[in-house]
Amino acid sequence: MRFGLRARVALAFGLLSLVIAGAVAGATYGVARWYLINQREDAAITRAVLDSRSVAASLTAGLTPEVALGQVPSVGTSQPMVQVQGIWYTSGVTIPPDALPNSLLSVTAKDGGAQQRTTIGDEQYLLVAVQLETGIYVEVFPLRELDLGLTIGGWLLIVQTLLAGIVGVFIGRYTFAKVIRPLLRLGAGARRIASGEFSTRIPLTRDPDLDPIAASFNGMAESVQSRIKREQRFSANVSHELRSPLTAVVGTVELLERNVDDLPEREQRLIGTLQAQTARMSQMLLDLLEISRIGNDDPLLKETVSVTTLCLDAIHVRGLSEELIHVDDSQEHLITTDTRRFERIVGNLIDNANRHGGGVTAIRISRVTQSDPQCIIVEVEDQGPGIPTDEIPRLFEPFTRGGDAKETAGAGLGLAIAIEQAQLLGVELRVENVEPKGARFVIEIPVAEALEEQHE
Repeated sequence: MRFGLRARVALAFGLLSLVIAGAVAGATYGVARWYLINQREDAAITRAVLDSRSVAASLTAGLTPEVALGQVPSVGTSQPMVQVQGIWYTSGVTIPPDALPNSLLSVTAKDGGAQQRTTIGDEQYLLVAVQLETGIYVEVFPLRELDLGLTIGGWLLIVQTLLAGIVGVFIGRYTFAKVIRPLLRLGAGARRIASGEFSTRIPLTRDPDLDPIAASFNGMAESVQSRIKREQRFSANVSHELRSPLTAVVGTVELLERNVDDLPEREQRLIGTLQAQTARMSQMLLDLLEISRIGNDDPLLKETVSVTTLCLDAIHVRGLSEELIHVDDSQEHLITTDTRRFERIVGNLIDNANRHGGGVTAIRISRVTQSDPQCIIVEVEDQGPGIPTDEIPRLFEPFTRGGDAKETAGAGLGLAIAIEQAQLLGVELRVENVEPKGARFVIEIPVAEALEEQHE
């Protein structure tokens, strides 16, 4: 599983924070442990030496070992004990004398004193022994409170380290969002330009590092917009200039057609071919003029109408049967759209099916209620050979015809006009193959109620 850039940056910040916090916490714990243990040992040794002198003085004065131990001031939870003539005396029962390690006693007898950390039962103790003239004095210091404090401090440092890692993740996400936001604006601008909004520009933010990128993007968008406008003007001008001579040619062909019966058979065939090609060129010019006008200065005139009515108008104009239309229920399917442009989309799909797909077999109208917003689907099906998968991505490009199309007399502009009009209306147009053969062009339009709610 590969994480996205945002997740990788956040994890990197989190791990870095975790490592740094862990190193600081480990160093803090180590120093604090060393310092507290040394302080505890120094205090215990000082206390044991003072108490041993007090016990030695009491024994020298002739007091019994019990009385001598009883005069040791009680501070904390330490336990004093003394060995006199081989007999141990103690003022407490926490540690029995026979639990004392022999190594501690032998070192004390040799060096005059010793200290040792040991575990008796489940507890840690610090033992301090001092050699006396009459025996050995030992004082036991429990380390439970020190160990408990170090354990709590260690867990607090672990929790703080984990919190530092979590905070690092959020800082990484926030930092990434701040850094990537200008790039997201560039991406959004590029998508809008790709969808046909050539007037899109990226606002400058007075950032010396980002503004040059935004300015370059705006320059590119300006260049693209200017070039497309020049191409649209060129296409419109060429089409307009060709209309006059083409009108003369059409008139001449019509004149020849009215007198075709008086001409030899060979000339009749030539005039028929001339008439077909002239009609094709006239339609091509009309399509080129429409493409050059789409999205230019022709505003949308939207109104709420029935999809069924628009589809019926499209088939009536082409002399097709109403039986081709199949509606999923009796409910009225209303959309808010530019009726002229929508009829052109449906009409071009019908013409495409009749020219290249073996004829329209059905126009299906249905409503999808599971989507948000709810949509109305119009499907135009034909009985052609279908569309090869590798040709689908470029099917809506100008002058493109499928290699298996039934007829190649068209100019290949109908689907290009349909997709341009669909993008202008904000509806989705796609194509898919039908089993066992044929193609289906699908128009997906938000219902009128959903559009009104979105505007509100």
